[in-house]
Amino acid sequence: MILKRIAPKRVTPVDNLPGQHLQVKSNEKLLLFFAGWGMDEHPFLHYSPVGKDLIVAHSYTDLLLDTSLLAGYQEIEIFAWSMGVWAASMVLPELQNSNYPISTCTAINGTPFPIDDEKGIPSQLFKGTLDTLSNKTLEKFRLRMCGSKTLFNYFLERAPQRDIEDLRSELIAIEKTAGAKSAAAFQWHQIYIGKEDRIFNLENQKRAWPGTAYTIIDATHYPEQLFKHLLR
Repeated sequence: MILKRIAPKRVTPVDNLPGQHLQVKSNEKLLLFFAGWGMDEHPFLHYSPVGKDLIVAHSYTDLLLDTSLLAGYQEIEIFAWSMGVWAASMVLPELQNSNYPISTCTAINGTPFPIDDEKGIPSQLFKGTLDTLSNKTLEKFRLRMCGSKTLFNYFLERAPQRDIEDLRSELIAIEKTAGAKSAAAFQWHQIYIGKEDRIFNLENQKRAWPGTAYTIIDATHYPEQLFKHLLR
């Protein structure tokens, strides 16, 4: 797993040499955002939370979390989207047990069950995505993710900079890890489900949260307007 602090940033001169700077923690509050499969920080570089740092987690070829980047914050808000909901469910219990100051946890268009016919992505669909992955099928996936040409083109302007083999490795790792270990029980405070989601479909998401309140929103899998509202 890769963690990238992207905004806001404060730079401090190093040894008074021009052009050499050190990125440091800027605020006492942190938004920790677990992105979906195939992502990196580029789709989220334009977010600039007020009075908070933003760190994006992505690339779930492993679930090793560099907690050194989380040190020193007085409050940590968790947001997780798509496959990031599963990744967060796997690592957040340990953070809570280690007394990190997590205040709220919000899941968006994802579940703790990444490959599941009833509560996640159906196994045949996941397998088909992995077996046929190419630049062409990735484009089709992203179009389904966005739901419209307008949002698709918007996303492409900020597209992740990762190649197909890297994305394939991530899918293989997710399949292996999900098959070997289930996510621990974890309490999410807020859950958003997009009624037009074509990746994690509506009914599977609803079944994944028994006894937990959720909000159904008018959005596709990639809910850009919701991100703008939450990551601020």
